[in-house]
Amino acid sequence: MSSQLRWGTNKYQDASSRMSPALLRARSRYTTRNIVTGIVIAGIVGSIYAYAATATGSDDFSDVPMPPVPEMAVEQLRRDREGKGNT
Repeated sequence: MSSQLRWGTNKYQDASSRMSPALLRARSRYTTRNIVTGIVIAGIVGSIYAYAATATGSDDFSDVPMPPVPEMAVEQLRRDREGKGNT
């Protein structure tokens, strides 16, 4: 079904499924507009990404209070470190 549609021949593709000269002519009007639109969309996406990266990179989280660590967890960490240091 590459060169024919269900109801007849395809006017926009030749037998090797390439675009026909008629389709290339019809699309040529929109090539520049599509390229410009793609560049504008890529610029918007890139600027949003750059803004988000710089805005979140400047956070230092010094105003966020840290909860106290339970004493049992501290002792467990000390035992784990001492055990790894001896081996």
